[in-house]
Amino acid sequence: MRKYLTVLCGSLLVSSAALAQVPFYEGKTLSLIVNYGAGGNVDTDARIMARHIVRHVPGRPTIIIQNAPGAGGALGMNMLGLNINSKPDGFTGGFFTVSPVEPLVDSPTLKFRMDKAYVAIGGLRGWTIAYARLDSPPGLKTPADIARAKHMYTGGYSRAASHDTRMRLALDVMNVPYTPVTGFPTAGDINKALIQNEINMTASSLPAYRTQVIPNIVTPGIGMPLWYYDVIGDDGKATGNPALDAQGLETYSTVYQKAFGKPPSGERYEALLQVNNIATKLQRGFFLPTGSPPEAVAALRTGFEALRADAGYLEDYERVNQEKPDITSAAEVARVLELMGKAPPAIKKILLDSIAE
Repeated sequence: MRKYLTVLCGSLLVSSAALAQVPFYEGKTLSLIVNYGAGGNVDTDARIMARHIVRHVPGRPTIIIQNAPGAGGALGMNMLGLNINSKPDGFTGGFFTVSPVEPLVDSPTLKFRMDKAYVAIGGLRGWTIAYARLDSPPGLKTPADIARAKHMYTGGYSRAASHDTRMRLALDVMNVPYTPVTGFPTAGDINKALIQNEINMTASSLPAYRTQVIPNIVTPGIGMPLWYYDVIGDDGKATGNPALDAQGLETYSTVYQKAFGKPPSGERYEALLQVNNIATKLQRGFFLPTGSPPEAVAALRTGFEALRADAGYLEDYERVNQEKPDITSAAEVARVLELMGKAPPAIKKILLDSIAE
């Protein structure tokens, strides 16, 4: 009897050890919420990432994309942050275009604090290019001509989105009159409206600018690039991207200097710079909800970090976006999320006023 019990206990221990070694995502499905519509910039990035990350996540889960556009990207982010129709069980995550404005101002549109509700898996940095129709009255020949525009109609997603807020602040600092036109579901819809002359100014992430704007708007002579948004350098001053400078693109502060003969300044410009800095350093974010199993977090972080050296992912991303991905670690994403909760009161008021106007 003792021998039988010993054998039985040994079998149970072997079975338990075998079960413990089964990867968390073995035979499982991960639903990935994307906060804009199918075919948009973030949707494309999410699908490229999902296609390649599975090779590096232990257990090789099936990943399905769940598009949840609305409220300038906040709908999908709320779904994950509030665990709507899901649980923090590691099987629902989010891949989002991150708008820093809502968390900077504690907007009721975003119904949680990102640094409290999300666990960072990784992210992508990205630059944003503003552009306008050449026939915007009285006509544009150089980017600095925007400073004498009679009236601009800007296309965007929602008043609280960083996309829209940055355009408003940029034109406010230049004292250019404008009317915001919001509620577009995707970048493709905005570009279509610009081509049809329903709006005459907007902005896009660099990949969308290369793949959609250059061939459909710039090359046919419909529009031209105005600027790309500056970020805050290590010295605390506005700085740009040397690679974009070499391509003939100019920072917002450079265009302003050429238009007015002096650098931009004032609280509105400081608010613009703060939003630019966060939105550029965390253009895309990959998250699980707080409370997700540590095994799930570790597995996805391992997979995401491995993309840095994945030739298939790098080639696929560059083929589609015409640029290399600039991957951000989970620790770097967490630092940016922390910055969002530390806006000075003066900056917060300017952003709130801009949204409310």
